[in-house]
Amino acid sequence: MSSEGIHNEKQLLLQIAQGDRDAFRAFYAAYYSRVQQYVALFEPARTSQDELTQDVFVRIWEKRARLAAVESLKGYLFLVTRNVVFNFIRALKVRQRVQQLDESVQVVSNELEHELLFKQYYRIAIEAMDKLPPGRRKILKMSIDDGFSLDEIASELNITRAGVKKQLYAATAFVRQYLQEHGEITLLLFVFLSLFEL
Repeated sequence: MSSEGIHNEKQLLLQIAQGDRDAFRAFYAAYYSRVQQYVALFEPARTSQDELTQDVFVRIWEKRARLAAVESLKGYLFLVTRNVVFNFIRALKVRQRVQQLDESVQVVSNELEHELLFKQYYRIAIEAMDKLPPGRRKILKMSIDDGFSLDEIASELNITRAGVKKQLYAATAFVRQYLQEHGEITLLLFVFLSLFEL
């Protein structure tokens, strides 16, 4: 099925928003190639295109309640794809940075230890985020979890870009300080802290 074969796009999105799996399968079949084209714009390496395209549809399904309010499906697909690919690239850069640091100090990597430390830092970061005021926490989650830009957050919350930046700066500074105070000091901690840099 092509995207042109879907006559009532809005109705399809409403059905998916209500959890209709058949509607989602039709949507998947119709828009898979378009999403893959968007993925290729940001990540031309063919090795990860299929995986990232699948991730986009997983993300759309997980956030399906938002589909009811989507005005431009093309725009929404582009935005979700961009966020998924950017998060992938950011995670890849962090892994590369960990590897470079390990090599520079000739540390023998212990994957299990790294995984345990990463989980520990993640738990501490969640603790820190839970201590933030609700509005500030929401802005930070929109930035980290959804990959929203300052302008997108400002538009979504109907506040100024400067206001978003100020709240985001305060939130990331708090989380970084909390991590430094409560996390075991390792090279991985400094890499993890880089996730909370503006």
